[in-house]
Amino acid sequence: MGTLFIGIAGGSGAGKTALAKELKKHFGRTTRVLHLDEYQKFGEKLPKFHGMKNWDCPEAIKWNKLYQDLVSLKRKEEIVIVEGYLLFWQPAVRRLFNKRIYLEAGEETRIKRRTKFKNPRYVERVLLPMHEKYIEPTKKFANLVLNTERYSIKQCAKKIFQTI
Repeated sequence: MGTLFIGIAGGSGAGKTALAKELKKHFGRTTRVLHLDEYQKFGEKLPKFHGMKNWDCPEAIKWNKLYQDLVSLKRKEEIVIVEGYLLFWQPAVRRLFNKRIYLEAGEETRIKRRTKFKNPRYVERVLLPMHEKYIEPTKKFANLVLNTERYSIKQCAKKIFQTI
């Protein structure tokens, strides 16, 4: 059978981490969760946008490392859930997923839910433009799009289980 790869993408604050945790709870011990944030570049390697370090663009991710890590898990008998805002951006990584889920929520809701780096200037000048340019367009690659304002995380998980 091999590994079942489930990818969860969507904007910051859409509920990706919460859904990954809920799915892991359901699938149990043979499940591994990876976070795209673990593949984030730091320091001088980050591009700048409006004079600020841009954490929210494709160049901020170590795509080769993520791809290599996922390929190394491909032959194992487990479920791998990967969550991250830009997860469906890179074609080689995107093709590895058996199931691609995109979580959407309105801008106001996402900003309110956002748990990391709450600098309003960054949100307005970098995060929101990057969402429009890079994240929102990847919705078209999803097998399933779920609105986390309409459905709770548990309801989203149930909808996913019905499609696996």
